[in-house]
Amino acid sequence: MTDAIRTSADAAALPAGPATTGPIVTVVEPEPQAPIGRLREWLAAEGLTVRMVRPEAGDPLPALEELGDALVVLGGPMSAHAEADYPWITPLRDLLHGVVDTRLPAVAICLGAQIAAEAIGGTTAAPSPHGTERGVVDLELTDAAATDPLFSEIIDEAVRAAVRAGIPTQDGTRLPVLVSHDDGVVRLPESATLLASSAGAPVQAWRAGSLLALQHHPESTPERMERVESRVTAWKLGAVADMEELKDLTDDELPAEAVAAGRRVRADAERAEPVVQAFGRALARVLARQARAHRASGYREA
Repeated sequence: MTDAIRTSADAAALPAGPATTGPIVTVVEPEPQAPIGRLREWLAAEGLTVRMVRPEAGDPLPALEELGDALVVLGGPMSAHAEADYPWITPLRDLLHGVVDTRLPAVAICLGAQIAAEAIGGTTAAPSPHGTERGVVDLELTDAAATDPLFSEIIDEAVRAAVRAGIPTQDGTRLPVLVSHDDGVVRLPESATLLASSAGAPVQAWRAGSLLALQHHPESTPERMERVESRVTAWKLGAVADMEELKDLTDDELPAEAVAAGRRVRADAERAEPVVQAFGRALARVLARQARAHRASGYREA
């Protein structure tokens, strides 16, 4: 589960670009409540053509051979176990199983990471027995992260950004990240390598083959984090009876305590922003390089 609130800026789709023969990345956006955000710009800046698939808007999930050169699966407010209410979860789980088997380059974020874990033999708990994480937390890197063929480059760039910004990294072993989840992976797939944990999520980042799974949100922003925190706090305070009503609440209608909570999270996120952006840009660059290699290996779009 991820951010339950969206902003109009996050939800707005960028215009489609001209036809290209370059690498194609399919992005599955389960709901507009957890949009691709600035990750789309970072992927496009690396020369990738972004093809959006939105299951809740009625888009059918593509077959494995229709994905192109890479796949990104984003988050959403639903559980990875909610197949009865969201029938696209089962085919998405099957698709992720095929992606790992064929070593198609892929990134799975939050809900995407939870479904990916279930797809290849891991376990996701809803809710997590470790509790909710929301706001800025420290990513605690494992020894494997420093030498991982995908993750190490991303971490190196994020650490350099932290050093430039004066953000402590515990000798390169900790980084601030943005989180918003109630559920979590509680048992890692046997084929996976654990790359990072946090105080509230023992499984924060992992890799299985060419798939990189992240519980945190490199695509998010301080503004979005503020909106999520203020609305969720308002719901906890009883300002509305149903979380669906939160989307319609204006800032003026929020309890003062909710406004203050949102501002605190935004301030924390703004301090972490140099690291979050460096991580996200490096993530896009690594995925783009994988996608180009995949295309060069002989793939041709159907």
